[in-house]
Amino acid sequence: MLRPSGLFVAIAVLTACTTRAIRPREVTAVGGSGTDEVQAVVQLALTLDAAGDRHADTLYAADALVVGNARIRQAAPRFAGITIGAGRVTISAANATIEGRMAWVLVDYRWVNPAERRAEVGRATVICERRGESWKIVHAHSSQPLPWEP
Repeated sequence: MLRPSGLFVAIAVLTACTTRAIRPREVTAVGGSGTDEVQAVVQLALTLDAAGDRHADTLYAADALVVGNARIRQAAPRFAGITIGAGRVTISAANATIEGRMAWVLVDYRWVNPAERRAEVGRATVICERRGESWKIVHAHSSQPLPWEP
């Protein structure tokens, strides 16, 4: 016999396992309307992150979740491989897709600190949501390649 709390857990698990069909809306690929704007937000987030600039906070939604190298990041450096200081970030590849008021950007970046002769590469998936007139980052997940990966 299930206790009331056990019954609640069982119902919650069964409810969580249900699925529903989702019909995709029109998708705008790279170069389409608005993708430059959302890519600019992501590039600015990376640049400000490397500088440790608190203005980066304005690019994120209050409830944003940011994960770098499997760790939740709540402050700079938010992105994997980036160290705050004299380094700079360059984007080597970016691909943005917009669907309705949501957008996601896949970005490859490189952080370089010439003074330390150090360079790190990273890849991020950044999900943005159109809030009012601007894009806000609601989720970002970044990681660095493993040493044996090309």
